[in-house]
Amino acid sequence: MNSQVPNQIRSTLATCSGCGGEGFTVAATGQDYIYHGTEDTFRYVRCDGCGHFYLNPRPDISQLSLMYPANYGTFSNRFQGRANLLGRIKTIVNRKRLKSVVAHLPLRGRVLDVGCGNGELLIALRQTRPDLELFGLDWHFPTETRSSLERQGIGVIEAPLETAELPAQPFDLIVMLQLIEHLWEPEQSLRRLARALAKHGRLLIETPNTDGWDRRLFAGGAWGGYYFPRHLNLYNFERLAGLLRRAGLAVESQRNLPAPLIWVYSLQGAVQANFGWKSFLTKLFGVNNLPLVAAFAFLDSAAIAMGFTTSNQQAISKKA
Repeated sequence: MNSQVPNQIRSTLATCSGCGGEGFTVAATGQDYIYHGTEDTFRYVRCDGCGHFYLNPRPDISQLSLMYPANYGTFSNRFQGRANLLGRIKTIVNRKRLKSVVAHLPLRGRVLDVGCGNGELLIALRQTRPDLELFGLDWHFPTETRSSLERQGIGVIEAPLETAELPAQPFDLIVMLQLIEHLWEPEQSLRRLARALAKHGRLLIETPNTDGWDRRLFAGGAWGGYYFPRHLNLYNFERLAGLLRRAGLAVESQRNLPAPLIWVYSLQGAVQANFGWKSFLTKLFGVNNLPLVAAFAFLDSAAIAMGFTTSNQQAISKKA
């Protein structure tokens, strides 16, 4: 790599987190098409042994501040419900997806949101179930976010999951929305969370799906699920279920979900790869284009109804 490239991210070679294998085939290459925190080019590979997708080389964990700049979506008000319509829609969708799980939580149940960002989901849960004990974990909390959560009685754990000190009392529900793909040690982290679950507790995960029908349309590296350089590991139904089982969890259900933001990020990546990131088309295909986001949500909903696999998935598991 060219040492003169601004904000060069220090990276190291990785082995497959699924089987430990070192052999791989390059699946895609691309850049940070969303935040432009670096001009580095990154490489996604597929393990020759088990088929797992992972970033290789991958950034060192010490590079978090370059991977997640101050204007990163969940650190800012970009998706906050009080700030804009997109944020309100995102909160409503997440509440709907969690409704069946939250309905079965015991009185004064304990909930941990891993990778909670600005805490919008926890705030929504506080309004829906004021009896719940709520905790949010993320590697960084802006002062305003921390203060807002603590004012509402929401516990804050500021550390990467890999090194975070979790409360001793177990949780009835642990939520990981679009988080597991960001982890350096996904299996080790899931084992920690499995130990932190109560006897009948559940873990709910949402993450991109490499079997999504649209990934083939952006095969060169623009597919939004790659999300260079922040997504380190990616799964399909089979590989995610295998990971959960290895971590000591039993899968209760898996299903496809619409992935409108991945569609939008894919278009942004394709435009920038061909015309540069300053092209007016980049803004046109942005997440604030609500008609476009709604159109892709409808498209994926129709695809799910017809039996297609989308680029977003949900898995609910419990202690084995």
